[in-house]
Amino acid sequence: MKLKVSKESASGLNTEFVNVETGRHIPLERAVAQISKGNKNYENYQVVNKSDGTTYIRSKAAGMRSFGLSA
Repeated sequence: MKLKVSKESASGLNTEFVNVETGRHIPLERAVAQISKGNKNYENYQVVNKSDGTTYIRSKAAGMRSFGLSA
């Protein structure tokens, strides 16, 4: 699955994504939950927890994935 950012907060945090293959909108919370559960559809992404409590997703490093986030 390839995700594209569809909405972001005033601070620049990506809060919603769209699956470019299906057009389905996915809120950040759902993407985080699916990645954390190990859903194979999200295997190219990882969850990042910052020390300030912010949680976001990002593409896995090059060589460990085949698709990434699109701007």
